[in-house]
Amino acid sequence: MKTIDVSAIIVGYNFVIGVLIMLSSQKVATYAGYVNKARRTQIVRLTHVSTFTFGACVAVLSGSIYAVFYLLKLGV
Repeated sequence: MKTIDVSAIIVGYNFVIGVLIMLSSQKVATYAGYVNKARRTQIVRLTHVSTFTFGACVAVLSGSIYAVFYLLKLGV
């Protein structure tokens, strides 16, 4: 019977969530622009960039952690 590596599953899910946040950053920014119509363009621009950056950081960090621990598990 094989053991399940729960930490790798969590890191994999974090990677997928980071990519999905990156892909949905424009839609999130559009919804944030509806909150304040007077400064819509500034809010949309700032929210789009910050959401995309956050998603990219989560994806890169999770992917790096997964790759490093996978290589350590192989014994390379």
